[in-house]
Amino acid sequence: MKRRFQFKMLPIAATILTLSLATACGNAGSTKDAAKGSTAPTATTASKDPVKVTLWTPMNPNAKAVVKSLNELPMVKEWAKKTNVTFDFQHSSGNTPQDDVQQYGVMVASNNLPDSMLWNWNGVQGGTSKMFKDGTIIKLNDLIEKNAPNLKKIMDANPQIAKQIKADNGDIYAMPHLKVGQYGQYKTFSGMVIRQDWLDELGLKSPETIDEWETVLKAFKEKKGAIPFTLNKSYPMSFADFAGAYGVTDMSTIANVSSFYIDNGKVKFGPAQPEFKQYLTTMQKWYKEGLIDPDFASNDSKTMDAKVTSGKAGAFYGFIGGSIGTYTPALQKTDPKAKLSAVQYPVLKKGDEPKFVQASWEYDNVGTVITSANKHAAETVKALDYLYSEEGAMLKNFGIEGQTYTKVDGQPKYTDLILKNPDNLPIGQAMAKYFIANYGFSGLDDDRYNDQYYQLPAQKDAVKLYAKYANNAYKVMLPPVVLSTDEAKESAKILNDVSTLLTEQITKIVMGAAKVEDYDKTVEQVKKMNMDRAVEIYQTATDRYNKR
Repeated sequence: MKRRFQFKMLPIAATILTLSLATACGNAGSTKDAAKGSTAPTATTASKDPVKVTLWTPMNPNAKAVVKSLNELPMVKEWAKKTNVTFDFQHSSGNTPQDDVQQYGVMVASNNLPDSMLWNWNGVQGGTSKMFKDGTIIKLNDLIEKNAPNLKKIMDANPQIAKQIKADNGDIYAMPHLKVGQYGQYKTFSGMVIRQDWLDELGLKSPETIDEWETVLKAFKEKKGAIPFTLNKSYPMSFADFAGAYGVTDMSTIANVSSFYIDNGKVKFGPAQPEFKQYLTTMQKWYKEGLIDPDFASNDSKTMDAKVTSGKAGAFYGFIGGSIGTYTPALQKTDPKAKLSAVQYPVLKKGDEPKFVQASWEYDNVGTVITSANKHAAETVKALDYLYSEEGAMLKNFGIEGQTYTKVDGQPKYTDLILKNPDNLPIGQAMAKYFIANYGFSGLDDDRYNDQYYQLPAQKDAVKLYAKYANNAYKVMLPPVVLSTDEAKESAKILNDVSTLLTEQITKIVMGAAKVEDYDKTVEQVKKMNMDRAVEIYQTATDRYNKR
């Protein structure tokens, strides 16, 4: 039977897809609850007979830089020995997420399916539920019950995680990528970054409130002659972290869906709230006073990189690894005293705790699905389940003992093959050459890799600072809902149109080309574009999720 195919990237999904391959998910429950799943059975029973299954997945950039296929990884070869199941990886030949989308579409539409597929399934319209309905994949409930004791133990001990993994009807379609347990507590990986050496030089403290930020940015402009706050257009309206201080979201992703948040159980659209005008008033004022990069709407990543590494920018939104870890050594080549540090998300009143903090759920929608073409489904599930065991998670995150890590006082420590690679590979690429630790893949993450991946003191401090209020995010974050095919089509059209309008109007207001008072008319236009219907769709999906 030829399967029906329908695929469309939602306006927010492309961003999520790009990020998900390089990041891990967070924790939606308490640390105590999550820790229940920290010790899974040691291993999974190996397949009785040797089995070979194909697995299609786009390749992570770090891996693509050092290997032609994940088949080359020593960790993958050892995994096959442990389970008697060999995964034959097939990779997209594209260079962009859009290329991956196209190749996936052709593969499914032609009914030329591999045995399994690993991806961020947020990008598929209707998600894995529709893939199952179309006959592309199979559901895994019974297979997990019989063949995945490690994953089952985690789900039984953590109902909140089981809720995320299941569809609204209780079906399970993917072997998930999870952050859970004693070594899965890091929930955030990005936030505000500032020139700490400038703060020290000027006798200023790290800003917490909007007023303190304004003081610091003015000092950077007047006394350092710098661009106080710079942006990258790749992160939509990426000074949106300031919007959180006003109790709303902007056009940036704080969860799985851009601009939506939860307020006392109700889904709200940030840019349509009255508080949003207060935020716009501040942004317009800052732009007029030269506190925001005048080129914020056109900066690409290379332009922003150049501004930061040349010492022309004082603060920005960035990542612990890709920003603090990359910019610091680049800055110090010309200015040995240069120092970057993380800054807590802004608030309005001193002493308030930020709520709109970058965080994610334990399950980030990255997982391995098993297609209807797979003749060894049980063996496939059994082999994947090994990666949820203590032994399998160690192999996934640290590689082979004696080669890529040794144990010191019972804790895994990377060898010089990773930390001081003889081929001078960056740590991320050195990891990717031998095992799977710094991008989404079925199995458990282990934060102890981050303790070594983040080598700079500023990075280690950033992890703790960003995570300090991460649990607050789960009070406002939209849960990992699943839309029906019809809901996805309808909301995607609305959000695409609304996003285009808002990006244009917000940019005009910030730059002073339009008045803040004019934003009321923009909100009226947004309502005429059926934004209330989009909110209703996500409210319905949220209600379904809460009943799982």
